[in-house]
Amino acid sequence: MRLIADDLDLTEYLKDPEEGHKVRPAAEWAQAVIDSFYRPRTAPKVGLGFQKTWADFECRPAEVSLWAGINGHGKSQFVGHVSLNLCQQGQRVCVASLEMNPGRVMARMSRQAWGANEPSMDFIKKFHGWTDGRLWLYDHVGNSNPETMVAIIRYAVDKFKVQHFIVDNLTKVVDGEDNYNAQKDFVNRLCTVAHDTGVHVHLVAHVRKSRSEKEQPGKFDVKGAGSITDLVDNVFIVWRNKAKEEAARTGAEFDPNEPDTILQLEKQRNGETEGHYGFWFDSGSLQYLEVRGDLPTQLKIEEAVGLEEAF
Repeated sequence: MRLIADDLDLTEYLKDPEEGHKVRPAAEWAQAVIDSFYRPRTAPKVGLGFQKTWADFECRPAEVSLWAGINGHGKSQFVGHVSLNLCQQGQRVCVASLEMNPGRVMARMSRQAWGANEPSMDFIKKFHGWTDGRLWLYDHVGNSNPETMVAIIRYAVDKFKVQHFIVDNLTKVVDGEDNYNAQKDFVNRLCTVAHDTGVHVHLVAHVRKSRSEKEQPGKFDVKGAGSITDLVDNVFIVWRNKAKEEAARTGAEFDPNEPDTILQLEKQRNGETEGHYGFWFDSGSLQYLEVRGDLPTQLKIEEAVGLEEAF
């Protein structure tokens, strides 16, 4: 299902909620604290969908995750794979891809679901039917603004019970790379809407140019206001192994066991682990594989439920 801002009455969602309701007795959090120690059976763990990250990271409600990387290193593509994995776990996901139209977003996700570069027509139809109740797209390409984006998030949560909202990317919502106050204000508002609604917001951002894109960036290299990484709950860096690609292209020696892509978990406010995970990229399916030599998998539409038993 697609969301178009011009077709929606966002009046009530453009207003910030009353502050008075936020003053509540501490006793109201008793069950939440119990759940943090003893996970209720009705709330299975939700992860990124990769076995190697399963024990280290949980996609918790009411958090904001920053996904950053060098331009062209595949951060949006990686987040798209994660979005598909979230849908497989029964999560309700909305994607606001402000640099790519919905048709291209779904074409890429169809390849990832099919496990190869040319999904059959029958599979494409079944896959799009499978996304009903799981996946929504914000049908807008180009610049947006913080007020509209926050309102769309609130609308998606209220109307469709969306649990994960992807904003791709920060520069399309806040004008100017050096507009630090506006960037800080927008990220702060994302944290507020996540806390108020329980949605997990995934924000895609760029990192600053370094001497060479062969150097792995870190959270301090995220482009824009330094407070961005302070405000969000989790920080991921997606880095593509360009040195390996160049060696393979020129015939130079390289270690085939080196991953094609590194995912760095640089910050996890409500977790106990930071991590460094290697992936091998399959260019046909656009899937990120966890083990060298693994074959891409095809989404079993009738069996896609969750990962709790698998891991």
